[in-house]
Amino acid sequence: MMIRAAKLSDAADIAAVHVQSWQTTYSGLLDEAYLQQLSIVQREQAWVERLREAKTEHDVIVLENEQRRIVGFISGGRNRESSFPAAQYDGEVYALYLLAHVQGQGWGRRLLDQMLQYLYQSGYISAVVWVLNGNPALQFYKHTGAIPVQEKTIRIGGKVCRETALVWESLHDVLVERGVIERQ
Repeated sequence: MMIRAAKLSDAADIAAVHVQSWQTTYSGLLDEAYLQQLSIVQREQAWVERLREAKTEHDVIVLENEQRRIVGFISGGRNRESSFPAAQYDGEVYALYLLAHVQGQGWGRRLLDQMLQYLYQSGYISAVVWVLNGNPALQFYKHTGAIPVQEKTIRIGGKVCRETALVWESLHDVLVERGVIERQ
């Protein structure tokens, strides 16, 4: 397995991971008809645009298997939230998705470490991630040192859902604690 910066040519593979991950992760949490109608083609176009707009090559990072197929990705950057308290944190992890067969092997943690390090090296002090309530990733983020600070109601595919914001108040401290960087 290899972790690397995403390229524009990765858009279709990232879209496939995005759709497949939603269909497995959110089964039972979101409407099944909505999940089944998700389109890789539509997602691909959104990823082409996202990759074109990326400010640096590390805005989107992918996990590639031995056959050079993308099996996971993470994206992040400036915090997009405008409501407090989540708005007070400057960085954000936008998305982290892995195909089911590579989950639970530490790859999500490695991708997250890379993104948090990228955010820190880019000058961000802190970071937030929004997680749909009921998603097992909520516990994953808590285990990485993120703490819940806010909830909000959102609508996905016609269903009203709750989402939790978790934050890393000090990227420096989290990265030192996780052994990613040395204490300065």
